[in-house]
Amino acid sequence: MKSSSGKSASPAKSTASNGMVAPAIYQNDPRLWAAWLYYNDELNQNQIATLLGVSRATVVNYLQEARANHYIRISVRHDLLTSVNLAQKLKEIFGLRDCMVIPDDGGLLSPTQRIGKAGASFMEGTLNPDDVVGVAWGRTVQALADNLVEQSMSNLCVVQVMGSQSGATDGFSSEECVSLMSLKLRAKTAHLHAPATLSNKELRDALRKEAIIQEQFARIRSCTKLLFGVCSVKENSLVFASGLTNVEESKYYITKGAVGVICGRFYDGKGNWIEGPLDDRLMGISLDDVKNIPTRIAVAGGTEKTSSILGALRGGYINTLITDTKTALNILENLPSDLL
Repeated sequence: MKSSSGKSASPAKSTASNGMVAPAIYQNDPRLWAAWLYYNDELNQNQIATLLGVSRATVVNYLQEARANHYIRISVRHDLLTSVNLAQKLKEIFGLRDCMVIPDDGGLLSPTQRIGKAGASFMEGTLNPDDVVGVAWGRTVQALADNLVEQSMSNLCVVQVMGSQSGATDGFSSEECVSLMSLKLRAKTAHLHAPATLSNKELRDALRKEAIIQEQFARIRSCTKLLFGVCSVKENSLVFASGLTNVEESKYYITKGAVGVICGRFYDGKGNWIEGPLDDRLMGISLDDVKNIPTRIAVAGGTEKTSSILGALRGGYINTLITDTKTALNILENLPSDLL
């Protein structure tokens, strides 16, 4: 760049709070430079301050701003969390392929967000380029998709395993979870072009005969991995907030011993699928189809879901569990005698 006198002008320099001037090469975004030097090159804050020509306090501010602006991502190796005692006990008792139990934070943050972040870390380490990943719905599934690191897995296909839900208005519906995950992974997307629930069995059966719907269900059955959440049958359950069913209709299932819901399907404490009026209208994966998918990843936690997760484990719907310490302890404390 030339000045009016024809001489090369020096780049503008920013002055730190201590009066020191950062070298020109760092002025584009010193927060990014500081973050790289600290987290990647493992320099200490004094060394970075010298390199950038600023004070140590300024470096601290740069690093805080870098964290706040998501310049960096810190993660703990998920495979180490699968080796803790609680995870090992759950794997042994239920024959799980894998189990990840995250530490208790004393209730500071939502289990949904914490387990979602843990699930994202787990998925990033286990996804294969040619996977066909079925995705259900739920706030924890949404949190997982939201926390995935953006990458390109163009051969991977993300499949919607349940129809669209009219009541899911804040991003946790099946189609929205699928879209978000596909976007983060730059993967192929396969939506299920139908409502989750129809007005009657006859309409559901007629729709299932359509060629495009048959193709979509064939793709669901081809999944190599399935990602889903677990709902309780309590009145505040997401299964009701989603518009999938209502408390009145659920009474049929609850009187028959229902303890939880996976992909809109109710099951009892031993994991037996309870078929009823909702099943006749539901457009989505069945529990028999769930069990036929090689890797079945449940992201679920919260002590109110203990019986729901326990029932799902006993039924064999889960072979990979990502949960929190309190939930894991509750599950182990509530084991029936035949599993002790």
